[in-house]
Parts: sequence; C-alpha cells; structure tokens
Amino acid sequence: MSQPSLPYRLASMRTSRGFTLVELLVVISVMVVLGGMLTYALASATTQARVKRTQADVLSIGQLLQSRVNEVSLAPLSLAYGRSGLQLVEAGVLTGPMAIGGPGTGGLTTNAQRIAFMAQERARLTLLARRDMIRLVLPECQADLIYPPTSLQFRTYHTSGTGTGWLPNVAQVKPPPQWNRMRTLAGLLSAADIDAVYAVNGGGNASSAATNAEYDAIAQASNPTYEAILRHDARVIPFDSSTPTPIGWTREHESSECLYLILATTELFGQTAIDKIPDTQIEDTDGDGIPEILDAWGRPYEFVRNPIGFDSPTIKNFDPSGSTPAEQYPFDPDPFDFLAADLRFDESTHPGAGGLPASAYFPVFLPPMVVSAGLDGEFGLRLSYVNTDTSTVEPELGVNVGYSASSVRYPARTYVPSYPTVPIVRYPDPFNDVSAVPSNAPGDYFFNITAAGSIVTAKQGGGLGAILDRDLSADNITSLDAGM
Repeated sequence: MSQPSLPYRLASMRTSRGFTLVELLVVISVMVVLGGMLTYALASATTQARVKRTQADVLSIGQLLQSRVNEVSLAPLSLAYGRSGLQLVEAGVLTGPMAIGGPGTGGLTTNAQRIAFMAQERARLTLLARRDMIRLVLPECQADLIYPPTSLQFRTYHTSGTGTGWLPNVAQVKPPPQWNRMRTLAGLLSAADIDAVYAVNGGGNASSAATNAEYDAIAQASNPTYEAILRHDARVIPFDSSTPTPIGWTREHESSECLYLILATTELFGQTAIDKIPDTQIEDTDGDGIPEILDAWGRPYEFVRNPIGFDSPTIKNFDPSGSTPAEQYPFDPDPFDFLAADLRFDESTHPGAGGLPASAYFPVFLPPMVVSAGLDGEFGLRLSYVNTDTSTVEPELGVNVGYSASSVRYPARTYVPSYPTVPIVRYPDPFNDVSAVPSNAPGDYFFNITAAGSIVTAKQGGGLGAILDRDLSADNITSLDAGM
C-alpha cells in the first residue's frame, strides 16, 4: 500500500494541531485586560453620569429654594398683634412706664431720638418676622416644623397719662398655609387644630399659642401637654393627654425629610415641585414614615437653610487670604434686612476686641444649600442640628431636639421691657454659632454679639455647614458649586 504524499501529510498535521497552552493563556489574558478596561470605562461613565445628575438636581432644587427666599424677602407680611402696651396699661395689666434697655438702645432723651428708635424697632420686627417666616416655609429640622410662629416683641413710646414711657408690644407671623400643609403631610396637627386641642386639654394653661401672639408657642412648649399636642400624630383621634402618641420622627435624615415636605408643598408651573422628582429618588430610608430625597447614589441629601460656617465664594464669610482685616471680613447684605435693623449693625454693641473691623460682626447673605455626600458617602460637614459624626474628630456636634433658629433669645434681664405673658424676648437668628453650643444642652440658645460665641467665630467655621474634614468633604456636591 502506497504512503500518502508529503504535501498531504503536512496538510493533515496542520489540520489536527490545536492551540498550545501558552497561546490559550495569552488569549485569556488579553480578554481579561480588555474586560477590565471595559468594566473600568463603564464604571467611570456610570460615576460621571451620577455626578452630573446630582449636580443638576442640587442646582435645580437650590434655585427653587432661593426663589422662596426671594419671595419671603419681598412679599408683604401678615402679622397677628397682641394687645398694645398702652391697652395693657389701660386694662391694669401693666402699671406705669417701663424701663428701656438692651443692646442698641443707647441714651434716648429727645422726641426725635425716640421716634428714630421706634422706627428701628418696627424695622427689627419686620426683619425678625421674615426670619421666622422663612423658618416656617423652609424648615431644616424637626423643631422648625414642630414650633408654631414665635412671639416677637417691639417697643413704643407713649405720652398719655399713666401710659407715658416705653411700653412692650408683641406680634407674630400668621401661620403660613405651607407650614400647615407640611405638618399635615407629616401627620401633625395644623395650627388651628393645635389651639382647638389645647383648649380642651390644656386646663388652666390653655391658650391660643399657635395663633395668638400674646402666648409664645415656643415658651409654651415647655408645658408637657402642649409639647405632646405639637408632636401628636393627627391620625390618632381623639387626643388623650394621659397617653399622648407623638409621631416617631428620627433625626438621622431630618433635613432631607424637611426638603421632601418643602418640595411636596411648593407649587411649580401648575404642579408641586415633588412631581419633578422621579419616584426612584424618593424613599423612606430610615423607616420613620417621612420620605427623603435621594442623590444618584441612593443616599439622602442634606439641606442647610443658613450655612453660616460654610467655606464658599458664594458666602461672604471669613476669608483668610485677605491682606487686611476688612478684606478678611467682606460685607454682603442680608436680603431680609433692607434697613440694617439687625443689632449687629450698631457698632456700640461690638466688643472691639482684636482690632476686628465692624464688618466682622455684620450679618451676611446666606443662600440655602442642598448637598450630596458624593461618591464616598461621607459629608465631613456640620449638618442640621443632629450629631452625624461617628469619628473622634469632633464628636459633640449635635444640639438638643428643640433647637431652631427661632428659639434663639436674649439672655435674661438684658432686654427690657418684656410683654407680661411673653417674658422671653426672642431674636430669630440664622447666624448663631453652633460650635459654641454644648452638645445636647437643654434650654434655649442666646443671641450673642460678644467676641466669644459670636458671628465672628461662626463665619470662621463655627456655624452650620462648617467643613470639619476636608478629605471627606472634597467630593461633596452642593447647590452652591455653581455660584448661584
């Protein structure tokens, strides 16, 4: 039998020969490298898409919130007044003239000085009412939503018989409809229902604190029954003062939950603003019954209404690069204070320590800030009023659950006279130095212009929004990044 020809044998050998092990390993290695490159490219593209989406979201929400600030700064105020000081004198509640005192009073001896001072008192009333109004329509913590409008005091001078002298007066913002709607969404009683339930359950202490300026609702909240009514779950009817059922709202994501309530009650082109947010970005992550607004990583945003401690070109806070003290403390007027009525504008109230310019004590423009923790999920900021820092960098960040910008008041006996049924004189203040507040300290927080605990240290990073860890906050995405 003849052997196959040589060309046939070579062709047969080539046909039956497979890949060597080395060749297979090379091919697999190339495929792994290409797969890794593709995975990295897809992951990078996904991350960039999340960043872009979050940037667009925070900017849109921030602009909406700023538009609400602009509306409050320009819209007419609806105030409810208590009986005037003169009426109290005529009714025998006040007996004789009251002394004048407190920051910004000085020596007022002529009618012209008194008239000018009364004009400033009215301007201060308007300023404080706008601050309280923005607290009510843009709440950033539970206390903002829990507390009804605070009672605001102002002084007038009378020259009529027994009423001659300085007399106290009181007014409050009428509860805005949006505040009532937010409370309803959160399962809480409206202002009218608060008063109705308290009238039945408050006993001898019952008063219309939510709608009557003569009874400061924040001071009334120290009454356990009244506090239980403010926090009462409106779905539980009737209210039982012996077994109150306060709504269980955690503090973990309170500012994001407030943001949800704001958007759910803000009209935007015939819809509510929340309708513009996809359902996938709304979730109750902490299971307390109130949803949060989520960023592209599925984590709740944080909302800081007045980021006094935040380091941003948008906020004219302390600038360490300034060559002079005046450059280090630039001035940017508060849009709520057209007439410069804030007591910090009175240079006689400044301590004058350390050679600081007057502008160091002036209030500044504070745009509302929405912030995402970004890729690493860590903020590295002092946020809202709850302790969110689990590290040892600064463990005492939280303040008590009852703290709100409108609970700030004068220290006792530094501002007289005071209205008979409203002994606390409040000064709603977004510029409070939160770093000077002991962690979870009980009681009120005091308006302070002194060097220690003043707006100076708040501007230098002591207030809300202060950057505590630059490594953690480096990838944060905020609504201020675009310089709005």
